[in-house]
Amino acid sequence: MKGVTVLDGEVLFHIVPAFYPAFRCKAGECRHSCCRGWEIDIDENTLSAYQCLPGAWGERLRAAIAEEDDTAHFRLTEEENCPFLRPDGLCDVILALGEDALCDICALHPRFYELIGPYELCGLGLSCEAVCELLLDLSHPLTFLCEETGEELSLPALLSRLGFDASEKALTFTPVEDMHAMLRRLEKTEPIDEAWTRRLGEIRQKITSGIPAIPEGEIYDRMLRYILYRTAEKIPEAGLSAVLAFGRESVSFIALEDALFGFDAEHLRRWSEQIEYSTENVDFLLSCL
Repeated sequence: MKGVTVLDGEVLFHIVPAFYPAFRCKAGECRHSCCRGWEIDIDENTLSAYQCLPGAWGERLRAAIAEEDDTAHFRLTEEENCPFLRPDGLCDVILALGEDALCDICALHPRFYELIGPYELCGLGLSCEAVCELLLDLSHPLTFLCEETGEELSLPALLSRLGFDASEKALTFTPVEDMHAMLRRLEKTEPIDEAWTRRLGEIRQKITSGIPAIPEGEIYDRMLRYILYRTAEKIPEAGLSAVLAFGRESVSFIALEDALFGFDAEHLRRWSEQIEYSTENVDFLLSCL
């Protein structure tokens, strides 16, 4: 149980998914390293530490940093890898200097923190394959823990604490009726890469003769509830109905891929890369709904 945090005179309660403590980075075993294909920004405190670090390691770090518009980031390699990613998938910085030498984004990823009133919702982003595996392999319904009180809460109970009312039925996955309209909206999002655009085209081609039976069940309920937890901070501005619709469409797309290509955790992870990790794409889809 955590010690009590006070923010602006109010007690701050920290909420985490019940599976949160089980998370471990897969490091060299990860097939989709977060050290590939992402621009890695360096926070000011870490940048200052790198600028003062003596010796060969200080020189190597500084040579890998690009600064522009008052921000700093690592220069990616021609393969769009972090310059400190080793061929075995491990991190040279950690091995040489320890985890404390990492910049904030590397130390925190894939964790997220969102504040709603006196509650800080903490969790793990689904672009990480280890997180997808944890979520999909649960043998029980998804629940959340309040670290200060030790309470275990269902998503409806947690939403109620946050001031939002959603029934069990509303949080149970049912596919959207118009898959074509859903795809048209996804086609208007900013693509993360050419592979995403090709995938949408492949799906469009496959459903020209009809929509397959869309799978449902507890595993898709779990996806829906976690995506709603991830986007709960959007509810005050966008409204609960829009966020519920966003979650339902997101899981409908993942379930459609499962129906067309077979169940694969990669469908959830790729959705996350394209949608969850793009504020612009999330806001665009919420505006449509």
